[in-house]
Amino acid sequence: MFIFSLASVVVFAHRRLRRSCLLLQRSTCLSVFSFSCFLALHASSTSACDHIPAGKSFWIRLLDPVASYSSKPGATIRAILIQSPECSDGPVFPAGLELEGEVIAVHKVGLGIKHETASLEVQFDRLVTTNGDALPLAAQVVEIDNARETVRHGVIHGINATNSPQGRITSRLIHLPTYNPYTDWGLLIYRSIFTKLPEPEIYIPPGTDLRLQLNLSLDVSDQPELPRASFQMDEYERGDVEMLLSKSSERTSTRSGKDADLVNILFVGSRDQVQQAFTASGWLPSDHNSTHAILKQFEAVLTFSNYPTMPISKQLLNGDPQTLTWQKSFDSYEKREHVRLWIEPSEVDGQEAWLGAYTRETSATFSVKYHNFIHHIDRNVDEGVLMLVRDLSLAGCVDSVRQLPRPDFPQLTFNSTGDEMHTDGVLNVVHLKDCERPAVEYSSRHPLVPVRPGSRFTRYIRTQVLLYKSDVVRGNLIYGGYDLTRIAIRTFHHHNEDYSDAGNRPLSPVSPDTLFPSLSISNAAVAR
Repeated sequence: MFIFSLASVVVFAHRRLRRSCLLLQRSTCLSVFSFSCFLALHASSTSACDHIPAGKSFWIRLLDPVASYSSKPGATIRAILIQSPECSDGPVFPAGLELEGEVIAVHKVGLGIKHETASLEVQFDRLVTTNGDALPLAAQVVEIDNARETVRHGVIHGINATNSPQGRITSRLIHLPTYNPYTDWGLLIYRSIFTKLPEPEIYIPPGTDLRLQLNLSLDVSDQPELPRASFQMDEYERGDVEMLLSKSSERTSTRSGKDADLVNILFVGSRDQVQQAFTASGWLPSDHNSTHAILKQFEAVLTFSNYPTMPISKQLLNGDPQTLTWQKSFDSYEKREHVRLWIEPSEVDGQEAWLGAYTRETSATFSVKYHNFIHHIDRNVDEGVLMLVRDLSLAGCVDSVRQLPRPDFPQLTFNSTGDEMHTDGVLNVVHLKDCERPAVEYSSRHPLVPVRPGSRFTRYIRTQVLLYKSDVVRGNLIYGGYDLTRIAIRTFHHHNEDYSDAGNRPLSPVSPDTLFPSLSISNAAVAR
């Protein structure tokens, strides 16, 4: 009877894990299945943590696309767990488990007659455990990585297309609301022919990372306890790393000599391994500064879109400019993650060493002081570094992750534009290995489902409807004053960002030691 029951569990686990293979390599799926069998035979029936409290958050990566224009309420959405919720200061589940949810509510813009903005509500209610059981949960979306969309109370809200810079420029009416707002025929002709608004519909392709939050506590008393990974170095590696750091600054600097970012990560591996790892993880190199790059940045600002290979400003470490730069973005000019890398003359464990400075940009504003657009960064630097390590580990490009405490490292500093940076001073040392670019790639430019009206004429009508509605409501001095006040508040808002849930976010590194077994989950949305 026990053998029969165990076989049933294994078969069920195999069926569920097969569905996750859209973004997993064949060998990975076999490894996951083998590990499920191992757990069914050998895992303990108890866990050190009985309940994960409500409010804890975790990260997933979508397997299925979702779009405000074509998704329907009740549609099933699947995802892969890429960073587990934590309990007792450690992850509860291995990465690679499948989650299922559904679309709760959808409001599309359509022709813009009823709605000016799109919205989506997606909730996840099942997690397939390592033994193949469906574990009920209640989790809502609280963040989309690097997205222009905002999330409030579990509802994803799209942008207001007419609130873009171009929409504001073409709305120069100064009278009170009226249904006949057009008094400038030149402006009317211009906007009828040349105005191009950003796409207002929401599209979230496979490979997009979402942060979920538990609405209710989750009973995990019957889940097998995961072994705790060790991130300690041996004495030889520690000696190499400490010798390297003794010859380097802890901070990068601008070309004018002003302190900039923190040196917070060290890669060990060849140049080819570095390039393979970032490419396989969906990260892209940056363009050089040029007139063409400036024009592309200007276009991204005007259209609320991203520039996936946007130039990264030059910084110096020990007087030398960065050797390599890599970045990851989604659909927003304001938000991206990037890292600058410097190859070091010293080696670690007989391999090339690359010191890095990682930052995560969360907003962009025009600075009167610097006469340019500047990006503000997430002050929780360590969380962002772990997101980078997670991406590389999930792509199968990391051999090991070690950590070096730096107790004398300042925990609160400021970058060159005055943004706070909080850190515990730990240096993450990532040993790379050879890996290949994932075979499956998705792009927002080539969606898998309909994401907007297919007819150009329909989209033109939608643009004119949205512009007219915007003029009626916003083309007046009263709204203009409100809009200026809102922009001013937003400019200073980054100094008071809400970090009330910081203690509920996962903080354990995702490495090969914490993937059971070693997975290779591609970040499919590499071409945005």
